[in-house]
Amino acid sequence: MSPELHINLANLEKNIHFFSGAIKKNVELSTVVKSDAYGLGITKLVPAMERYGIRSFFTATLSEAIKTRKYSPRAEIFTLNGFDFLRASLYKKFNITPVINSLPEVKKFIEIFQNTHKTAIQLNTGMNRLGLNKQIFFENIDIIGSLPLSLILSHLACADDINNKENIAQRDLFLELCKFMPNTRKSISASHGTLLGSEFHLDMVRPGVGIYGGIKNNGLRQVIQIKIPVLQNFVIDKDMQVGYNFTYKARRPMKVATLAMGYSDGLPRTLSNKGKLFCGNKSCPIIGRVSMDLVTVDISSLSEIPEYLNVFSPEYQVDDFAKDCQTISHEVLVNFGERVSRIYSE
Repeated sequence: MSPELHINLANLEKNIHFFSGAIKKNVELSTVVKSDAYGLGITKLVPAMERYGIRSFFTATLSEAIKTRKYSPRAEIFTLNGFDFLRASLYKKFNITPVINSLPEVKKFIEIFQNTHKTAIQLNTGMNRLGLNKQIFFENIDIIGSLPLSLILSHLACADDINNKENIAQRDLFLELCKFMPNTRKSISASHGTLLGSEFHLDMVRPGVGIYGGIKNNGLRQVIQIKIPVLQNFVIDKDMQVGYNFTYKARRPMKVATLAMGYSDGLPRTLSNKGKLFCGNKSCPIIGRVSMDLVTVDISSLSEIPEYLNVFSPEYQVDDFAKDCQTISHEVLVNFGERVSRIYSE
């Protein structure tokens, strides 16, 4: 028996409608589907998103883009990690739009395509990760301006902090640079940026983690649930110990269940002796070390032995789980392993 990742496509649709309602009609809502749609599955989610009105997708790599094209014959598909010029022919074959991030990529693109294939360009407005900075942009404005650009984009570093002044500084710098290409679409906001307000929406927003339920917000629905089967249950007495290195000692007699999920499946060891699983709304504390394939929990509060426990509850969502794991929702979503079967419901 293995854990199951249940993906609620109806709630995915509601989240898309939430973001659609947050932007003006002339702003395009695209979605980010890199890392196999944040681990939830391009094969199912891309066709569903198209049914819900999405017409543009962002991936990280060319290989991801080609896979997305298989399930979306007509959408506009961008690759965020730059122009893979060694495989340049595949951009035309599969109608993929590379996002150019550096001056050498600009030159290679022009050399190979002679401006016969559309592209996009990313500007570095302060995050210092990818994109052309202000100086390089101005020094090469003529050659950059000659590109057949479909989109100019940048990325906010602090969008999850609504009061951070860097958000406004990045947006203002981006708009200053975009003045030199006034007829090209502009985009600076992913999920959190979209939630900052209309002044950050520009021509296109490109949410990712928010679509998949990774942001705790009254308007967004939980898209996933993990069901973990109970493999064994037993009673231990006071002072009996549990798990590797006996890091847990019972302070009283208790009912214990062993479940089929461990750190190989995306349940981090950081939850050892401090995490929890759920039976409905009742929490069951994790006791002992989380091991590769198994986890043990205290089920003393339950009147009956359950067949499975859940990772999330209505009050304990992906973002809450991520905080307990000392990480972010993005990492949580992409870390559920291959042994976790994906089950989709409308």
